[in-house]
Amino acid sequence: MTIKDVARRAGVSFQTVSLVLNHPEKVARTTRETIETAMRDLDFVPSLAARSLRKKPSRSIACVFSLGAQPADAAFHLREEADQGLVLQTFGYVTDQQGYTLVHRCRRGDDPDGLSRIASLVSEARVDGIVVFADRQDDPLIGLLQTKRFPFVVFGLDVPGTHYAMQAERDAARDAVRHLIQAGSRSICFFTGAGDGRRWRAGAERFRGYRDALAEAGLPLRDDRVVACDCTSEGGYRATRALLERPDTGSGDRPDAIVAASDRVAFGALKALHERGVRVPAEIRVVGFDNLTQGAYSVPSLTSVDVPTLDMVRFAFATLVELIEGTRAPDDLAQRLFPTRLVVRESTAARPQA
Repeated sequence: MTIKDVARRAGVSFQTVSLVLNHPEKVARTTRETIETAMRDLDFVPSLAARSLRKKPSRSIACVFSLGAQPADAAFHLREEADQGLVLQTFGYVTDQQGYTLVHRCRRGDDPDGLSRIASLVSEARVDGIVVFADRQDDPLIGLLQTKRFPFVVFGLDVPGTHYAMQAERDAARDAVRHLIQAGSRSICFFTGAGDGRRWRAGAERFRGYRDALAEAGLPLRDDRVVACDCTSEGGYRATRALLERPDTGSGDRPDAIVAASDRVAFGALKALHERGVRVPAEIRVVGFDNLTQGAYSVPSLTSVDVPTLDMVRFAFATLVELIEGTRAPDDLAQRLFPTRLVVRESTAARPQA
């Protein structure tokens, strides 16, 4: 779609359309409105490369959280905003260093107008590029940006055919389970966090790592050791209580370790174990994910998988700038899995020898 198509639709010359794009104040209001209506009808997107010859870029990027339908309870949304805030703070730090402005938007699957609002950032050239946080590979926003050939990078999800930065989830889980096995655990429970849609892809990769480590050690993969729970402290608390209250756990078949979907889940598990008088790590070891600051101050302190968020953000931002400035071709894909690091603390210390 070009300005000549818009001109034909609006019944004006293409020079007039160009004038609206670059000097709208010089065009009569009624003519300008007619042209703008034609642009919307045709879903016209101005060429950023061509316009940059006459107009400076906005030097703004948007972090867009594109999520599926979410629960309506306020607690969920407060938790969601807290999780987003950790990454946004890092992006804000990096963009400030490079002289860019950061814009934050959120699109929810149950909002019928959400996608069109994000599309307006593109069509009106209000940002130069977008970092997409999605919970599935076929997210409609990713498809939209690909169609419009707009600079974007996916963060936290490996989407084929796109530029992305993602932590190595499978390796992270495998390393955590290997650590537990080396410490003496043989019946390891895996909390998937399946109640949180944002983590379903990460959960699948982590499960593969959990399965790999068990197979390496010759340990069986048991269905009753894989537990779905809401990715919250309350979810971890409830899942752990339910695990301890199973009839078979009283007959010596209780797990001796828990790999939690996040540190928040692990905190809930620690509370449930404490209330039931289960000693950590003497009876059950616990590992979390994300290495939140609070983990160093829990009792016992929490062993957790540390995520290289700053490195991932720097990679994503640098890739996006290359796409914006044209120093990287769109089909020269920048895709990287970032290794994690297991921070070992008291919750998985080896048991003393008898």
